[in-house]
Amino acid sequence: METYIGLALAVTMIQLLGAWLRYLPFKGELSAVTEKYLWRCFAVVAALQTAAYIVLFTARGLNVFTYKLVMYTGFLLYVIVSVYLIRQRWLQHLFVISMQLMWALFIHAASNTLTSELPLPITGVQQRLALHTVFYLMVFALTLPLARHFFRNLLPPAYLFAEKRTGYYMALLPLGLGLSHMMLLADDRIVYNWNDHLSRLMLSLWVFLFYRFMVILVRRTEEQDRKENSYLMMNQRINALEDYTRLTWERQEEIMRIRHDLRHYNRLLLSLIESGETKKAADLIIAQEGEILAASLPTYCQNPIINAALGVYVQRAQEQGIPVTHTVKLPPQLTMEEKDLAILLSNVLENAIIANMRQSADRRGLSVSLQYHQPQYILSVENRCDTPLVFGEDGLPVTKEKGHGLGMASMKDFCRKYGAETEFHQQDGWVRLLMYWADM
Repeated sequence: METYIGLALAVTMIQLLGAWLRYLPFKGELSAVTEKYLWRCFAVVAALQTAAYIVLFTARGLNVFTYKLVMYTGFLLYVIVSVYLIRQRWLQHLFVISMQLMWALFIHAASNTLTSELPLPITGVQQRLALHTVFYLMVFALTLPLARHFFRNLLPPAYLFAEKRTGYYMALLPLGLGLSHMMLLADDRIVYNWNDHLSRLMLSLWVFLFYRFMVILVRRTEEQDRKENSYLMMNQRINALEDYTRLTWERQEEIMRIRHDLRHYNRLLLSLIESGETKKAADLIIAQEGEILAASLPTYCQNPIINAALGVYVQRAQEQGIPVTHTVKLPPQLTMEEKDLAILLSNVLENAIIANMRQSADRRGLSVSLQYHQPQYILSVENRCDTPLVFGEDGLPVTKEKGHGLGMASMKDFCRKYGAETEFHQQDGWVRLLMYWADM
């Protein structure tokens, strides 16, 4: 009985360690409450499974079949708990399970090699199984620093899982290799030859090398995308600056014309007043005031950079026949870098204008609200869009179109820098973006 209890506890420890490895990639995303509840559930599962293993070993005996049964199936309850508590990350869970399976195969292969090849006085199956379990825990302890670093940084960028087909390929490749190899182990043997040991070790090694190659490839692709995005964003800023310069010159020319006509206007006004035609004089004043207001650049706020960004894109939308409403209430001095907010506004407004241009002329509209309510900034952008959007697991729209996606990349950079929360909704032909972040 002592052997059964000891081995049941050791197997439970192995499976808890596997659950811990699968938890590490998600650790940074979990709240303290969720993390605490997760480990409480793991503790309950561990206690129940330990008792179940003792009962199984007592009823059916401690043999190769019962040992492999608990080793191969015991992790499932921990996986169910993780998937239930860490929701909406199914593909990431599948990928993490696959890689942890390959890691477990590596540890099993190493411990089995030690058990089989070392000249130890082993007298029976139960002693060999117990020794295999001890070696597993020893090898796991020796590789713990490497395993902790590897699984903490395991998950590839989220956008790779945004497209389901790509995500399934990434997750199922290591899973398929691991399960295929596990089928060869589903027999009544505990002692294998050197070729078996070597093939398992090499399989795990090649899977992790392939994963490393994939990570390097993704990083290089991201670097190339960053360079392209920087170039495109620079062009966008130059275009916006050109538009603002054009608007300024147009208004300047209009003001020069009004100044030129001011002398004639004053003479006409004086003549109307002297002749007692006050009604016509008042109409002339109102008309002149309208010309002056039309010639001046609209002022949305006291910050020149934010005002320029809003001016360019509101004007661009109006030129495309898009009805625009706007509300801007910002303090005179912003507690953040003005250029960051200007870039964010430029990108989201450009996306909204592009979406509107795909609409029929009678189904266009754009609403912008940027307000500060101490201690929080709130940005709301609504635009017409009848085409259903595809949202990634991060809740942001995704697109496969080349050259698009800059707005989302800019938004993610802004959110990381200022801790902003973002919500996207599409309903009744309208897409609404809501962002809010705390005063710094």
